[in-house]
Amino acid sequence: MKSKKRKSGNNSCWLTLLLLCCYLPLWSVVAGHGNDTNSSEQRQARLVFTSEIPRIAETEHGDYAELATLLKQYRREPVPLFFLFGGDSLGPSTLSSFDRGAHIIDLLNLLEPDAMGVAKREFSFYEDELSQRSYEASFPLVASNLYDPITGANLDGLESGVLVQQGDIKIGVIAVLSPAAQEQYPLKRVMIFDAKTAVREQSILLRQAGAELIVLLYSANFDFIEPLLSQQLIDLALRKNELFRLTSNVKAPSSPRHINLMASSEVAVLDLSWQKSDPATLQVQPNIVLLKNFAPEPKVLSVVKNHSARLEQLLGEKIGLTRVALDTSRRTVRSEENAFGNLIADAVRLHAGADIAMLNSGNIRGEKQYKAGATLTRKDIAMELPYRNQVVLLQISGQQLLAALENSFSELELLRGRFAHVSGMQVRYDSRKPVGERVLAVTLQGKALDLNKKYTLATFDYMAGGGDGYKMLTELPQQNYPNQMNKLVAEVVVDYIKQQQQVAPVIEGRLVDVGRAMP
Repeated sequence: MKSKKRKSGNNSCWLTLLLLCCYLPLWSVVAGHGNDTNSSEQRQARLVFTSEIPRIAETEHGDYAELATLLKQYRREPVPLFFLFGGDSLGPSTLSSFDRGAHIIDLLNLLEPDAMGVAKREFSFYEDELSQRSYEASFPLVASNLYDPITGANLDGLESGVLVQQGDIKIGVIAVLSPAAQEQYPLKRVMIFDAKTAVREQSILLRQAGAELIVLLYSANFDFIEPLLSQQLIDLALRKNELFRLTSNVKAPSSPRHINLMASSEVAVLDLSWQKSDPATLQVQPNIVLLKNFAPEPKVLSVVKNHSARLEQLLGEKIGLTRVALDTSRRTVRSEENAFGNLIADAVRLHAGADIAMLNSGNIRGEKQYKAGATLTRKDIAMELPYRNQVVLLQISGQQLLAALENSFSELELLRGRFAHVSGMQVRYDSRKPVGERVLAVTLQGKALDLNKKYTLATFDYMAGGGDGYKMLTELPQQNYPNQMNKLVAEVVVDYIKQQQQVAPVIEGRLVDVGRAMP
């Protein structure tokens, strides 16, 4: 493994300590910003946590410039302050589709996190790009349950656990991913192993290295969080879950040491107190603040503006208008037929000359409302489709298509991105039925789906590679088509709108959930 070069802030220094672990090596990183505290039995510290800030200068919730002001305000106070960033931010966004998230690392370097947890969106551009981002960061990126067969350990550049220090207080940081990330982002190399096992091992190692408290950063629905808190294997669990209010099957945290942010603008400012050498005495006083209530820090705002100006130069072109209102909010896009989803599916099907098209909703990321008569720009489409997907044409049997549709409806309750929008077919399904039995009827051009017939399917290369659980597509033969070229899906949609000049996609019964219609 190559040696790591870290950029240091004015108040930071790095000490790297290698500990042995039966699965992965643990690197301990010690950094300092604050003033030394005395060695009395009563310990105090403050911890700032947030995550999921993939966009800059295009959000009303505040971003890195406002977060910089918040941090500057609290760092003036004498209490040792730790800043932990939960990740889920290197993608997707309009700008990250160009620089693979490098601008996010650039901004975070100005904010000097003590550590950043790796979440699934850090794999938006796959393993090698994440490894490269880690070497651009002046702070450690932590993923505690990853294994890379090439290195025989963690992905190059990532840490399995870190020990961070402010004053004379040392805190251990662990971050775990869900194995489901391997389906949602078809990783080509690294493996995600059992998260609970990783937490147990890293907790022991970090305690042995001198951690007074163990903090877990996580980004999926794990059922072991509160049991591990009660067993004192971890002392604090932190997550930001903006989908919490949209899903009904996720329990709210009950432990005061289990913090779950639920809105885009939220930041947790946690005042911690405990007796030295006794983490069981930890008391947490949470203060949830909103980024949008802080003024932007001028230096960071200048960097944000410089990055966003690059976008305006690239993407300011007007491409057409919509005669109807469009809604790309997460709930509508990931749970039902959607007019914008229909537009994309039609554009892709026509581009490839396919019988049908099927596109996962997780690639639509705009979270925006467009009024009827609104002018659409190239930036709008790049924001809606930030991933660097291309169109592929597959030959698929009716039986395989049925399996793909069942996968589309398999996690409706969780609003997963595998929910697909279609073109060239109509599907009736029942969300009340068991997973794998939800599709009731499929028609193509007025004819019932023939399970033995071959059809041509236009889709994203992401889905053809097995992303979002579409493993049934991975072995299908790819077909050549007349317009085939290395063109991103966003460009295909831009060309379609420019050709039409005015678009008016509608909801027309392509996806009908009979379970929703009945009491």
